[in-house]
Amino acid sequence: MKRSTMIKLLGFSAFTLLSAATYAGNMDTAQFGTLDQNQDGQLTAEEAAKDVSLSENWTTIDKDANGAIDQAEFSAFESMQMQENKPAAE
Repeated sequence: MKRSTMIKLLGFSAFTLLSAATYAGNMDTAQFGTLDQNQDGQLTAEEAAKDVSLSENWTTIDKDANGAIDQAEFSAFESMQMQENKPAAE
């Protein structure tokens, strides 16, 4: 394979990965915003009750144990969920 073709292929691959990560991050933000009814940047237990997975994993998600889930905690949980649901490599 020519060097220029390989460089273009690597560039395209990097762009594709970055685009997918950005899209996933935007999905997290949109879902968080929907659950955050009062738009204070945190989910209370009452707001999180609308999502069974959040409610069931509350103590795991609320890393700082302040009684609320912020955007960073929510995103970390969503990433963990995506990794768990990812098909095993063959």
